[in-house]
Amino acid sequence: MITPPIVRWPGGNFASAYHWVDGIGPRFSRPRRFELAWEGVEPNEFGTVEFVEWCRLVGAEPFIVVNAGSGTPEEAAALVEYCNSSRDTYYASLRRRDGWYEPFNVRLWGIGNELYGRWQFGFCLDGEECARRTIEFANLVKRVDKSIELVGCGADNDPEWNIDMIKMAGSYIDYLSIHTYLSSPKRHEDLVAASLQIERNLASIYDSVGHACRKFSIGKMIRLAFDEWNVWYREAVPPMLAQNTSMGDALFTGLVLIKLQKISRMVPIACFAQTVNVLPLISTRDDGAIVLSPRYHVYALYSPNAGRVVAWTNVGGPTLHPSEVEEPVQAMDAVATLEGDKMFLHLANGMPDEPVEYSIRVKGFDFGAVEHRYLASSSPDDRTPLSSPIRLCLKRVLM
Repeated sequence: MITPPIVRWPGGNFASAYHWVDGIGPRFSRPRRFELAWEGVEPNEFGTVEFVEWCRLVGAEPFIVVNAGSGTPEEAAALVEYCNSSRDTYYASLRRRDGWYEPFNVRLWGIGNELYGRWQFGFCLDGEECARRTIEFANLVKRVDKSIELVGCGADNDPEWNIDMIKMAGSYIDYLSIHTYLSSPKRHEDLVAASLQIERNLASIYDSVGHACRKFSIGKMIRLAFDEWNVWYREAVPPMLAQNTSMGDALFTGLVLIKLQKISRMVPIACFAQTVNVLPLISTRDDGAIVLSPRYHVYALYSPNAGRVVAWTNVGGPTLHPSEVEEPVQAMDAVATLEGDKMFLHLANGMPDEPVEYSIRVKGFDFGAVEHRYLASSSPDDRTPLSSPIRLCLKRVLM
C-alpha cells in the first residue's frame, strides 16, 4: 500500500481550463462540460470537496492548482476563500452549504500548469508574461489567506524563462515547478542514466534559481517542486494515455526516488504523474479488478520506509555504458534516511542480467534487527501480468 504525503490536483493540462465552481454543490446536478484540454466530456462529479475528502481519507496533504490559463485572479481568490476562509462571506458560505463548516486549510497552491507550452490552454509567450500573470494571481490569493505557499510555473529546459520568473515574480512565490517526462521505451542502460540526468538538471536549475534570487535581491530562497514526472510510452495517447510499464521502468522509478531523497533540500516537493489509469501506477478494469504495475510495488517499498533526516551515502560498484550520454554511469545507487532509532536504506541494482555483491558500512549506528524487502524479476522487460511474474519478497533477520 502506498501512502502519498501530498497529492496535486486538478493538474496538469486539465487545470488550465477548469472552472472550480462547476465542481461544487449537489454532485449529480453539476454541469457536464466539453473538456478543452483532452477534448472529452467532464461530468464534474469529482470536485474540490471530493478531492479534500479523498486526501483526508488517504492521509495526504492537498496541493491545489488554480486555473491560470482561462481563469482569472478573482476566480482563484474565490477558490482560496471557499477552501480556507472562516469569514461570513459568499464563497465560504458555499463551503458550509456543501457540508463543511470548518475550513479545509489547504496550504499549498500552484499558479497554473505548464504555462510555457503551446499545448496549454491560455499559455504564455515568454517568462515575463508568465511572471506578470503570476503576480496578478498571487496578489489576490494572498489577500484572502496570507499563510498559503505558492508554486509558480518553471520550465525544465528554458533557463531564461526561469530567470524571468524569479526576477519579476520571485517575491510572490515559494517554489518553482519543474516537469519532466522520459520518452520510452529506452535501452536499459539509458533508463539508468536518465535518473542521473534528472538529478543533475534539477540541481542545475536550483543553482540558477539561487543565483537569480541573489542577483535580484529576492529576500528568500526559492526551492523546486518537481510536481510532474514519469515515463511516457509512444502508445500512450489521449484520452486515456494507457501504458504497461516494465521492471526496467520500475528500476528507473526507484533510482529517481533515491536521487530525490538526496537532493530533498533543493527539491522538497515531488509528485509522480499520474496514479490511476493515465500513465498509471495502477490500472483498473470495468469489472472492478485492478492491475498493479511494477512501479506501484516500488512506491509500496519506499512509502512507509523513509526517514526525515537524509544521511550522507557513498556508493561504489560496476558501471554501465549508455548510448545517450558520453560517460559511463554507476549501475547502483543508494540512500540512507533516519527516523528516531531507525535507519532506512534504499538500494537499486541497475545491472540488467547479473546479481551484484555489496557490503554496507554504517558509522555510529547500532542495529538490533534488520528487515530486508526487495522487488525482483527475471528480466528488465517483465511486465504485469505477463508470464514472468513480479516477485516481492520479505525477509526479517535478527542480529
